[in-house]
Amino acid sequence: MDRPTGVRHVMVGVTTLVAVMLYLDRVCLSIVGEAIKEDQGITPDQYAMLLSAFFWAYALFQIPAGWLGDRFGARVVLSAYLFWWSACTGLMGMASGFAALLALRLGCGIFEAGAYPLASGVIKAWVPSRERGLASGIVAVGGRLGGAIAPVLTASIASATADGWRLPFIVYGAVGMAGAAVFYWWFRNDPATHPAVNPSELAVIGNHADSATPHPGAGLPPLEVFAFNFPLWMCSLVQFLSNFSWVFIITLFPTYLEKVHQTPLGTRAWYQAIPLYFGILGMLAGGMLSDIAMRRFGPRWGRALPMAASRVLVGFAYLGCLASPDAFSIMLLMCLVAWAGDFGTAPVWAWSQDVGGRHVGALLGWANMWGNLGAAVAPIVIQKIQSQYQTPENPAAGWAVVFAVCASTQVIGAIAAMFVSSSQPIGRPAAA
Repeated sequence: MDRPTGVRHVMVGVTTLVAVMLYLDRVCLSIVGEAIKEDQGITPDQYAMLLSAFFWAYALFQIPAGWLGDRFGARVVLSAYLFWWSACTGLMGMASGFAALLALRLGCGIFEAGAYPLASGVIKAWVPSRERGLASGIVAVGGRLGGAIAPVLTASIASATADGWRLPFIVYGAVGMAGAAVFYWWFRNDPATHPAVNPSELAVIGNHADSATPHPGAGLPPLEVFAFNFPLWMCSLVQFLSNFSWVFIITLFPTYLEKVHQTPLGTRAWYQAIPLYFGILGMLAGGMLSDIAMRRFGPRWGRALPMAASRVLVGFAYLGCLASPDAFSIMLLMCLVAWAGDFGTAPVWAWSQDVGGRHVGALLGWANMWGNLGAAVAPIVIQKIQSQYQTPENPAAGWAVVFAVCASTQVIGAIAAMFVSSSQPIGRPAAA
């Protein structure tokens, strides 16, 4: 038999590049936020609304995006989503006024909602089950890589313009629309239909025809089953609390550095970027160790233990922020937040692929919806907390309360993670 071709690895790589573009667009706003506020006369509360609006739209459109992917296939749907979120990003660089920016930010959230649910279906179709944890980690790494590149790249592009913020949005939008065309040209929903795949690679991938191909006659996802599944609710709670604590890095961390430590723009960009590189390492470690735990401890604990461990480490990192007075030390603790938080992401993805069946996209969309509701709530809650407790003499006081709240939420997340199990496929009786 011929040696297996490596198209499945390239497919994971292409999906990873989509995730890179996803986070270039997502993180851009937080880097140039101060310039936008000054240029457009936007208040701090309005700016928090811009940050939050994305995550509300992103959260609420997760399940519809996953269902569209399950029904029509990732080739058409993910290409379309990538094109339209890039178009919204590019138009933000041409918009004026709070209302226009808010509408386009909502558009970015609506269309970016399709990225990870559809990517999960890609992995289920193209990757054998024993390698899905690592593959999930690699695709998620793309997002963190985009987020890590974005601060320094965005600051560099923005600093070369008079207004200090429009050009990065336009550049990222153009790159994303071109990427949508490349993805549509290369990707196939079913490995068996890809001209570069040989029979040996099909044997390695296994038979995933049920999840690989579109299901035009498929009904809506079984929301009533999702709504009464206890492990899914526990996974959703883990996601909510995970994103509540993690999103600080990509939204208000630059504001904290400027207001508390008077950190200049170039340094702020690096201090926001470096933790996201550590997140990449966490993604890879989480993917590999989740697969090892699955083999070592079985479906009951294989995904639960890595999720719980990640929450404990994030909690300790935020407690450390209470005792670290300088910006560099805070940045190092954010590295631990990013590493540990992303360590827990791959097990969540792999769990949805373990139990999701033909509704894997919608299932991941459900859990990701709750995760991004946490991200949507966080900027507004953090802004209210820090403004209520800060004083003119001590601007750091409010942020200390924020760090304490983030640490306490992770205790709940660790407990919830222990109830996540891959033993029972969702929507099927135990005898199956």
